[in-house]
Amino acid sequence: MTNAKPARRLFARKFAARKFAARASWVALGAAIVAPHAAFAENDETGGKNVNQEIIVTAQFREQALQDVPIAISAVTSEELEQRSVKNVLDIANSVPNVEMTSGGSGYGAQTNQAFIRGLGQADFLTAFEPRVGFYVDDVYYATTYGSVFDVLDLERVEVLRGPQGTLFGRNSVGGALRLISKKPKGDNSGYVEVTGGSRERYQMRGAYDLGLTEQLALRVVANAKGQEGHVKRLDYKCVYPQYGNAQVGGIGLGPVNNDSCQIGTLGGGHSYSFRGTLGYEPSSDVQVYLSGDYTKETAESSAEVIIDTQSSLINPETGLAGGAIPVGGVDNNGLAKWLKGLGTSYYGFDVSTPEKLQAVIASFESPDGYSTYARYGNQRTGLVNPPEGTMEAYGGSLTIEANLSDDVHLTSITAYRKYTGDFGQSLLAVPVEEVRNGMTHRQFSQELRLLGSTFNDVLDYTLGAYYLDTETLNPARVQTEGFTQALDFFSDDTATLKSWALFGAVDLHPVERLTLSAGVRYSNEKKTYTFDRDYSPSNLSVLNFVSTGKNHDDRINPRFSIAYEASDNVNLYASYSTGFTASAFNARPFGASGIFSLQAEDVKSYEVGFKSNLFDNMLRLNAAAYLTEFDKIVGTLRDPAYRSGACAIFCNENVGNAEIKGFEVEAMARPAPGLMISGNVGYTDFRYKELLATTQGLTLDSPQTRVPKWNLSGAIQYDADLDDNQTLTPRVDVSYRSDIAYSNNLLAKSSVQPAYALVNLRLTYANKDLGFSLAAAVTNLFDEYYLTTITDQRESYGFLSATVGRPREWSLTLRKEF
Repeated sequence: MTNAKPARRLFARKFAARKFAARASWVALGAAIVAPHAAFAENDETGGKNVNQEIIVTAQFREQALQDVPIAISAVTSEELEQRSVKNVLDIANSVPNVEMTSGGSGYGAQTNQAFIRGLGQADFLTAFEPRVGFYVDDVYYATTYGSVFDVLDLERVEVLRGPQGTLFGRNSVGGALRLISKKPKGDNSGYVEVTGGSRERYQMRGAYDLGLTEQLALRVVANAKGQEGHVKRLDYKCVYPQYGNAQVGGIGLGPVNNDSCQIGTLGGGHSYSFRGTLGYEPSSDVQVYLSGDYTKETAESSAEVIIDTQSSLINPETGLAGGAIPVGGVDNNGLAKWLKGLGTSYYGFDVSTPEKLQAVIASFESPDGYSTYARYGNQRTGLVNPPEGTMEAYGGSLTIEANLSDDVHLTSITAYRKYTGDFGQSLLAVPVEEVRNGMTHRQFSQELRLLGSTFNDVLDYTLGAYYLDTETLNPARVQTEGFTQALDFFSDDTATLKSWALFGAVDLHPVERLTLSAGVRYSNEKKTYTFDRDYSPSNLSVLNFVSTGKNHDDRINPRFSIAYEASDNVNLYASYSTGFTASAFNARPFGASGIFSLQAEDVKSYEVGFKSNLFDNMLRLNAAAYLTEFDKIVGTLRDPAYRSGACAIFCNENVGNAEIKGFEVEAMARPAPGLMISGNVGYTDFRYKELLATTQGLTLDSPQTRVPKWNLSGAIQYDADLDDNQTLTPRVDVSYRSDIAYSNNLLAKSSVQPAYALVNLRLTYANKDLGFSLAAAVTNLFDEYYLTTITDQRESYGFLSATVGRPREWSLTLRKEF
């Protein structure tokens, strides 16, 4: 350990901004509760274990105590991520109030993070839209929802900022921001190796090593490999139902599967490996340089989607809405029924000659147990190859420079480049009524400069910054919906570009002791192009082909103001006003050149009041906040044959309304006795439309915000039992609850509502400090709750109701050795 001494000096992140950490520096908009999610609090200075320890965060680009930052932020430490059995960032939503994160259904890709914070989020992966939640890894912005289901690998902490972050974090952070902060190299020759095994052949091997190279140079390397079978079985339809159809129904070159289970694979699983390295250099005590690079290769099975219900009618049985013109002689003419009466009979040999036979065949496509699917994946007749898994390769690097220009001025520069290439498929039925294959290639370059300082004897703190982003995205796809309408069978090859720059600044004024007045502003300038390229030759309708480009330009000024007052050494009060915007989008899926049009940018204004407190000598941490958000020009989906000269006859995207969101959050962590930790969180979101800007089927002023529960609660109990001076046994129980979640804005669509549910996780950890060894046994979803994370009702169009199934009960064992 030759380099141990310089390692203690190296990368200590000593910069003048630390002097601001003793008090709340410029206040971000959203006064909110700060969640003290620190697991396993270490002993305090007196050796006690019943005190909540201080957590340092950088949510305002300065190192500050989490309780001193008057913004809506929850900080989850690396120890807590382990104790909560978190597999990736999606699981974090279970313990943070008013946050929802799920992976996309098969049509959106398993690597798409459908994140919502305080009712604002984005489900689609297409870059015609913009996210409403910002994703950041080591302060590098990830510009797309696809590719943002991050592993929680070798992290120092995760910060979830709730409420508009438009002034500091900029574009598309109207709901909030998700920040992942990696561990930096220390050069102390430390590291760890960890091995996990569990349900459905789960495996994970990961490790890190921190190497001191010279007195000024250190390298931290991290590696990870993992995999697991999916939790939904993919069955061969012809094996289960040999009486229906001919041999062509068996699938692409598979034919009937001759085994008792008829299983040919799973959905919802996958495997991956990744590497990351960070080189740290400290030429002097006032300058730190970090050069990092990472690489990920993943093969992911399609999302765990199943068919819940099927029908032949063009009329939705719950909403009464029709998916098309009712034919003479009956309504049994949706996509599935038309397919079965046409190609299903002539090519695939289905006998649907009577209404009874038609209904029997259609019913056979439903999942037999809620955890199985007959999804076909591909079409042998048309030569469409659509494997039941997708791949993603991602890599990038960043150069971060931290420099103290003087005792009171600190400069940060972050230069980054990222690229990913991936693909995924959608297939829901045993027959190829709807088959889609999407590809995504994205590259981005970004540069950020920040200057932090203090003047007038620390009466005024300031932050100045500039940001630049340049992206290119390619989305090739093959869409085949042969049973719905022939004109929708096409190739696409869409491209998008974005050039964005911004200037921002914020000041904190401390006119008297304990009072902070803050103001900030950001100017954003964005130019976006999206080229739609459609080729309908698979439908023999080349006359409909088109290539056309849409252009958007957004020019915005977003201010914020706040006031914070330290009522006592242990209680902080604050109020704020903040703004943000989601960059303007395009109608994402036009069926002709007339369907290419821009949508207005969404605007958000938010008002918040709240407090944060440490009570009973830091034994109890209690925080609460209430907020009101005005959400204007919301982008939604419209279906109206008379709208925009028929461009929305099938469906289109449009600014559909203005809404108001009211809510509150309460978070508490108590340590009532040595070794005992009890935490509880409550979140409430009330979404109300105030005005409808466009008429669409099912949307009313009473319509809910989809994918967002009104109530979300979570809690945990953990006890650190010392077996002796070196050995600890730690049991932990985590509970999370969600009230009803709607996946349709039509109040009559009862099948599109996931009823309220609760998940319970258990974990037991044995740790030996002398050996640097730990063994953890965990069970997630202890009571095997069946729940759905997306629901899509297409019964009046394609003929089926589909849903993505949440993970069932799973167990795991994790062995870890630190050195």
